[in-house]
Amino acid sequence: MIGTALFVLSLMIVSPLAASQSTTGPEGPGESWDLPTTHNLFLKGDLSEPFLDRNWSKLTGEPLGRAEFTKTSSALSPNLIDIQSAPLSESLRFEGNVTVKLFASLETTNDACRLSNVLPGSAGSETSFTVWLSMGSNQIMAESSTNSLAMEESFGLAHEFIVQVSDVNVSLSSGDMISLRIDVQHECLQGGVLWWGSYDAGSGVILDGQILDPSIEVKIDSNRMARVQFTPLSPWGDSDYDWQVIEIVGPMDWDEMVHGNGDEEQRLDHFETPHTTLVGEANRTVRAWSTDKPLMPGKYMIDGCFILTDQDPSNTCHSVGMLRFEVSEDPDPLLGSFWAIVIVPLSIILWIAFSIREATLPLISYLVILMLALSVLGPAASLPDIDTEGNEGRGAAPSFILLSHNSDQGAVSLDDLLDGSDAVVVGLFQSGSPYAEHQRGDFESASIIVDNKVSFVQIATGGDLSAVNLNGHALSINESWPLLMDESDSSTGFAFPSGPTDAVIVIDPAGFIASWSPGTMPPNQIKDAVESGLKGSGNGPYDLLTMILSTALLPLLVLSLPTSRKDDEPEKGMNPFAGAILTVCAASMGFAVWAIPVSLLASLGLASSWLLVEIALSLILIYHGISILIKGSIIEIETLSKILHSRLPESYREWRGSDEFVRDAYLGLWLAWLAWIKSPYLIPQGIGSIARSGILGAVSSVLVLALFLLAAGLVVTIIRTIASSFGKTSFILGQMSKGIRPRAWGMASTVFGFWMLISLIVLTLQVGL
Repeated sequence: MIGTALFVLSLMIVSPLAASQSTTGPEGPGESWDLPTTHNLFLKGDLSEPFLDRNWSKLTGEPLGRAEFTKTSSALSPNLIDIQSAPLSESLRFEGNVTVKLFASLETTNDACRLSNVLPGSAGSETSFTVWLSMGSNQIMAESSTNSLAMEESFGLAHEFIVQVSDVNVSLSSGDMISLRIDVQHECLQGGVLWWGSYDAGSGVILDGQILDPSIEVKIDSNRMARVQFTPLSPWGDSDYDWQVIEIVGPMDWDEMVHGNGDEEQRLDHFETPHTTLVGEANRTVRAWSTDKPLMPGKYMIDGCFILTDQDPSNTCHSVGMLRFEVSEDPDPLLGSFWAIVIVPLSIILWIAFSIREATLPLISYLVILMLALSVLGPAASLPDIDTEGNEGRGAAPSFILLSHNSDQGAVSLDDLLDGSDAVVVGLFQSGSPYAEHQRGDFESASIIVDNKVSFVQIATGGDLSAVNLNGHALSINESWPLLMDESDSSTGFAFPSGPTDAVIVIDPAGFIASWSPGTMPPNQIKDAVESGLKGSGNGPYDLLTMILSTALLPLLVLSLPTSRKDDEPEKGMNPFAGAILTVCAASMGFAVWAIPVSLLASLGLASSWLLVEIALSLILIYHGISILIKGSIIEIETLSKILHSRLPESYREWRGSDEFVRDAYLGLWLAWLAWIKSPYLIPQGIGSIARSGILGAVSSVLVLALFLLAAGLVVTIIRTIASSFGKTSFILGQMSKGIRPRAWGMASTVFGFWMLISLIVLTLQVGL
């Protein structure tokens, strides 16, 4: 038993230790590199112009470079090589060992040197080299002699001559050079050759120590698109990094992030040739790639394999760089629409609870109010978040006046681009982004296939905006369209639905956003978006009819409960559809009170100030809600409805009184407000973009507006029919809640208005209008 206990105890002690030793994976985000510690400077060129180079020669066979020497020449003129490397482009702090390796052999097949070397080291048969090496102003080797040996013939079996200095500690500045001088001491009568420039004879300088300092960075934009930036830092510049293979892998746990790990479905992107290059800190070249799809929230790694020019080309991965990062969830809004779902019905219930103190109503009345409180959940769910992070794709394009990269163009505004155009296609990109070039190609193709007159423009945005990084792209587009620069705070970029990042936005003639896409947009999609913008961007009377199938119009069902049991059968001599016709007329009038002014404002081109228009609409909604809550009526609806009712034939006025007609007008007005909450740009884009698409469009917009009014009347008629379909039950519910039901809806409308007002004010402050 004692032995068993000791055995179990030993397992308990050893197991955690073994587990900790077996855990080799990382534990969090960060950057890690596996870099070579041996670096090469190769002797290249011919004897007339030799030089030190960083490229490992792939040539096999007879070396390209050779320096011949004899016993006589080595005595009279021993110097073979006296050269310098290219100047350093970066400062270097080197600590390590320095080796000079030379390859030489006899030129003939005679083995006299070896055979005469009876006493190794004695004069008359051996060859050696003397080396001078300096790094900048630091003398590393001075008359340092290599090993001495008797050579044989053939470059294929060339001998190695080596001299090394240990524990070198020097600092070099940008512009310094490495200098190499080689003298020969050749005592054999047979001539010799110093070889260089082939795979097997790589004469040169070897630096054993760390000289590279590359870095990988990833930037996640507001659309969760990733931009990978690689800075190939080397003392001799970015050309030392010949090739790279970079993959984005994930999502996965931190401890799984090991080079080469990850299933096929986790390898999200594969990069090789850079999408673009940009000028980084200290004018360093930065290679950049961008993903073409947003990354889902989670943990990822960038797994990079890099080929270096001075390393053995038979290896396919000389350096491994990894960056572990996390894509966060989208930030929570200041106040999400979930709270509107709670606040709006709760406000109705609290108002009813407060009203009970003054008078008690029948239980059925409270049941109807409870139904109304539940019905407002539908439109409440459509309310926008109150947030400072984005405008959720709301359709008014921001007005801007931005400086052009071309100083001759001066400033360019959105109004300038819209003038005489059927659409404006905006390419938004961060400075140095590869999507700038992608957009250029798509814009050029789109300009060919689009039949309408379209203005193209590209806007460079982002916090690290630098004019120098736009020079190359400006040459690429060759003034085919304006290249504009966003303000330093990226205010224009923030005002677009994409945020200050890579995106293409299509703006219709009225100044509303017809469509947008992160990154870029294919030419055929640009063409479709332009044509759709001329037709209201998909906003039409049919959309109003389809809202019946959504939860957005549920309050109208409760508000449409009948309050009279009068038979709706028309009298003799009247149109058999008189009831439906009168409902359509009254509801269309109520809808027109809201829709006509909004259509006019959109048609006049006020989209650039549409946030202010929407703020005014929110105030009007608050006014309508409070007026109904307190007085039970809205003066303008009452007045206009009675005027219209008085113009009806006498038989129709007697058959349906003004109270019923006014009630239908209110339903049309409430339909307009509910449609605005559900689809804020249904009317502005559905009418405004058509009206501003030319003379024919202006005429067509009047017809489309008439169709909207007719659709509104039909929607109210259908909802009234559904609300009355339960016969006596519908009448009892409607009659018992006749007085309190509109006031309860007034309470809900007031809360809707305040919610919209606050969200719009926050959005206005964000975009700086």
